[in-house]
Amino acid sequence: MPTALASTLSDPLLVLLSLSGLLWALTRRPWRLLRRDALQNAWLGAMLLVALLWTVRATLAGGMVIQLLGATLMVTLFGLPLALLSLFAADVVSLLGLEYLAGHGWSQFDWPALWGRYVWLALLPALVSAGLHAVMRRLLPRHPFVFILGHGYFAAGLAALAAGAAQAGWRFLTMPDQALSLSDTLLGAVILAFGEAFLTGMLVAIFVVYRPQWVVTFRDEDYLGR
Repeated sequence: MPTALASTLSDPLLVLLSLSGLLWALTRRPWRLLRRDALQNAWLGAMLLVALLWTVRATLAGGMVIQLLGATLMVTLFGLPLALLSLFAADVVSLLGLEYLAGHGWSQFDWPALWGRYVWLALLPALVSAGLHAVMRRLLPRHPFVFILGHGYFAAGLAALAAGAAQAGWRFLTMPDQALSLSDTLLGAVILAFGEAFLTGMLVAIFVVYRPQWVVTFRDEDYLGR
């Protein structure tokens, strides 16, 4: 069996989760949103931003990796279905960039890494974000400040923390001899959550104020009474 295929099949649950999320997103036909001229440039720019975030990583002592996600931002701007498809495209672009920077040839690309990266950096935080958004829309007052604070800062931080904790637990179960301890990995998740909340909250605030047409989950009639 080819090495890449064997590596892919070694984590069948990650592959299944990724494909399930992508298939569900495809059934929603979210590309219809891109018929809006105002969204097209924002969508391309957001995908480029996420690809850059996934390419630039900070590796701390002991091998701890701090990497911003951008998943909550994509869900807030474009909704869950389009976010899931867009994040997968950003995943592919980012992996190509990382492999190119590492000087790897085409045959050396770690294609199976796409699935794990997609689950931990995109699918899980996006689902958590969408769930939190739904709860906040149901329980909290409809006000722009509540939207920015909840959809931007609060949801982004919790989604990053949940994804980081889940990934730490997965690695602890599947790779118990890893160099980093579970407590160190969880500490990295907390650090990541603060950075993710700050970046996402700041961008959501800017877009809601200056480019609300870029934020499909923010409707003027709901939050401004128009």
